Amino acid sequence: MAEAQMMRSVVRVTPRHVRVVDLPRPQLEAGTAVVRVRAAGICGSDLHGYRERDQPEARPQGHEVAGEVVGLAPHPGSQPAVREGDLVALDTICLGRACGACRWCREGVYFHCERKRRGDDWAGGFAEYIKRDVRGLFPLPAGIGPAEGAMVEPLAVAVHAVRLAQLQRGETVAIIGAGTIGLMCVMAAAAMGAGAVYAMARHPHQAELARALGASDALLGAPEEAAVAVRERTGGLGADLAIETVGGEAPTLNQAWSLVRRRGRVAVLGVFGHQVPVNLGAPLGKEVTVCFPVCYGDQDGRHDYDVAIDLIASRKAPVTKLLTHRFALEEAAAAFAAADDKSSRSIKVQFHMDR
Repeated sequence: MAEAQMMRSVVRVTPRHVRVVDLPRPQLEAGTAVVRVRAAGICGSDLHGYRERDQPEARPQGHEVAGEVVGLAPHPGSQPAVREGDLVALDTICLGRACGACRWCREGVYFHCERKRRGDDWAGGFAEYIKRDVRGLFPLPAGIGPAEGAMVEPLAVAVHAVRLAQLQRGETVAIIGAGTIGLMCVMAAAAMGAGAVYAMARHPHQAELARALGASDALLGAPEEAAVAVRERTGGLGADLAIETVGGEAPTLNQAWSLVRRRGRVAVLGVFGHQVPVNLGAPLGKEVTVCFPVCYGDQDGRHDYDVAIDLIASRKAPVTKLLTHRFALEEAAAAFAAADDKSSRSIKVQFHMDR
C-alpha cells in the first residue's frame, strides 16, 4: 500500500507497553466519514487494557475524539449534518457504529444495537485518522477547539447518567469518585439544576478541582466519614441522588447506599468487570431506585452529545480544567505512563496532533 495511505497509530504490545506503528488508513464507504484526529483523550477504560491485557492489539483504541472531516460519503438520499472541513466530536462507540434500523436504534439507545459495524477499518482514535458513520459526527460550534471537543464524550456519559436518573431541580447529589467521569458528573449535575453537589475524592488535587468545577464540597477520607458528612449537610436525610463512578473491585455500591436518602436514587456508572460483594438489604430497606446508565443516546428528543456540547459552549461545563497533560502521538509511552500514575496529578491526558 502506498505510503500516503498509511497512518501513525498507537497500539499496546504487552501490559504497560505501547508502541507507535504504521497501519492502513480507513477507507470511505457509503454513510461514513473519515476524520483527521486533532485530539484524543485517554479514558479509564483504556487504562484497564493498558495495565492488564496480555494480548497485543492489532488496531488502536481510543474513543474520546475530536477532529476534522477530510472525507465524506453520505448515506444515499440523505443530507448529512457535517461537511468536509468541519471540526466535530465523534460518538465512536454507539451512533458512530450503529446500524440505524434495528429496534434499539429506532428507540435512540444506540449502545444496544446488535448490528454495530466492526473490523480493522473501524478502529479507535489513538491514530491520525478514524472512520465512523456520519450520523455519529457532531459539529462543534465556533469557540470550541479540539481539546474541548474530545471532552464531549466523557461529558456526555455524565449527562446521560444525570438525565436517566431524572435529576430534579434543587436536588442534592453525592458523587462517588473524582476522576474524569466523577468530575464530569459534578459539572453536569451543577449545570442541569442540582442544588448541593458533594464529591467523594481519593486525592487532594481531585478534591480541589471538584470544588472549582461547582461541587459544594469535596470529601476526603473513609466512606463512613463521607456518609456522616453528607447526612449532616442534608438534615440527616442523605442525598436525593448518588452517582457511583469508580467501578472495578471497590466497595462503592455499598457506599452509595449509605449516601442516599430513603426512596432516593442511585446511578451506577462505574464498570465492574468481576463480581463484587453487595449488600442488597440496605437499598431494600430504604426503597432505593437504582439505574445503570451506559454511554449515551437520545433522551426526550435530544442526543446526550448535543446537550454536552451546549453545556461546553455556554461555559457551564469548563471541561478543559480537567486537562492536565498534552502529548504528541509519538509520545504515547509517556502519555500512558502519566495517565496511569496519579502521583503525576493527572486527571485527563490527551494526544494532540497539531504539535
